[in-house]
Amino acid sequence: MNKTKTLWLGMYSEYILDSYGVEKRARRQVVLSPATMTKRKARSLLQPHLDRVNSSLSQAARERKSATVDAFLSIWERDYLSITKPSTQSSVKSHLKRLKAAWGGRDIRQVDAGDLQRLVSTANQELSPKSVSNLWGTINLVWQAAFAQKYVEATLPKPKLPPRPKRRARFFTLADVGKIVAASVEEHAVFYWLAAESGLRAGELAGAKLTDVTSDRITVNQSIWHGKEQSPKTANSLRALALSPQLTALLWEQMARQKTKGHEFLFSTSSGSPWDMNAYRKRKLLPLLTALGIKQAGFHAFRHFNVSFLDSLRVPLKTIQERAGHALTGSFTLDVYGGQPEWSRNVEAAEKAGAELARVVEEAKNSVSLTAIKEIGLPSPNREAAA
Repeated sequence: MNKTKTLWLGMYSEYILDSYGVEKRARRQVVLSPATMTKRKARSLLQPHLDRVNSSLSQAARERKSATVDAFLSIWERDYLSITKPSTQSSVKSHLKRLKAAWGGRDIRQVDAGDLQRLVSTANQELSPKSVSNLWGTINLVWQAAFAQKYVEATLPKPKLPPRPKRRARFFTLADVGKIVAASVEEHAVFYWLAAESGLRAGELAGAKLTDVTSDRITVNQSIWHGKEQSPKTANSLRALALSPQLTALLWEQMARQKTKGHEFLFSTSSGSPWDMNAYRKRKLLPLLTALGIKQAGFHAFRHFNVSFLDSLRVPLKTIQERAGHALTGSFTLDVYGGQPEWSRNVEAAEKAGAELARVVEEAKNSVSLTAIKEIGLPSPNREAAA
């Protein structure tokens, strides 16, 4: 009975494992009934609690793990998140902060579908539908790990997520690419031509090294994210792309410039570190697009252009998939029965793309506005023709 003699209280102990697997005894106290009830009746109300504890003693210690959300998230960060790519760690840590703020002190077993749906609804008021979907992806991974380690009895069911409106992908036209390359000089012209012909992702372009380029191909071995080297996006991203003769010539000139500087990356700052793609987009690409009257877009617009461009040149879809480093085409026939990559088709695709790009770049050089070149502060590779 409590000190005021108004309630019957029940006390018992149980053994639990903390977040590091160490067995500890925890004392529990529960309110059984008002003091008006007899002691015998109050004791009977305590029995279900004792039965639960006694039955748990016959289970493996692994079955009795207990942790707060905060504690398990620390475990998950240490054992799971730490072995992922730096770019993944950066985006996921913001999700973990949100989970700790919402459920941090609660036992992870107590979080249910209703709690999850409320969190999603709240997040939807602050984040985009895509970000909310990514948040759910992180929660699902955490609960799968908790289930595997016996911290929860089941994973959380998928919540109702906000609809994600489809947006038309932004891509450059062939004429746009011709103007961009024609209005650029030396390493910038090489960079834009490589982005257009290869369709490499921004991180893959930044991570390209001199050793990745040979006489007829470029090999994707790494990616750069915020100045750090990491593996490319997927297993299929580790690939070799044939180069056109036109692009090969430009790349050898660029490699000669880099070797003179003693730099290892194909494109680098004065200190030798790889280009920061976000800074390059803001300081170089966007001002160039403005000066040329081209709608604003990022580096992924080159990638979308590349797929559309190769398709217009009647390059087989399987070859486009291989060059782009896509995991699947979505076609069972192509993915299962498409066979091994044919290098001859890769070479043919590069030759077709290089010849067509050379044509539009030459046309653009003869028509690009001299005023636009002055506005962006870049020397014209064909100033006399423009004049």
